[in-house]
Amino acid sequence: MKHKYRIVNKKRFFTFWFTIWLIAFIIITFFINHSKVYSSTYKQNYIEIVVKKGDTLWQIAKEHLPEDYDIRKMIHQIREVNNMEVADIYPGDLVKIPIIDMKNR
Repeated sequence: MKHKYRIVNKKRFFTFWFTIWLIAFIIITFFINHSKVYSSTYKQNYIEIVVKKGDTLWQIAKEHLPEDYDIRKMIHQIREVNNMEVADIYPGDLVKIPIIDMKNR
């Protein structure tokens, strides 16, 4: 004995299947984009410092600046590593300072 199914509302039927396929696509896309593997031997390319009262980004960059390196480039890299839109820092902030490899710059 075979059952026959009849689609009563085509719009609702196609909306249901579209939604199911969309959810499946989003889930698959999420897992494809977030499947990065991190090694336990990952080398940290920055040092972290805690900002003290009176510190400025310029001063911090100057203290950690390699010889013959442009301080403006260093400040730009600090802002980039820390996702900073402006150069404002406050006491207690944790700032990542990139370690510049002078052999491969």
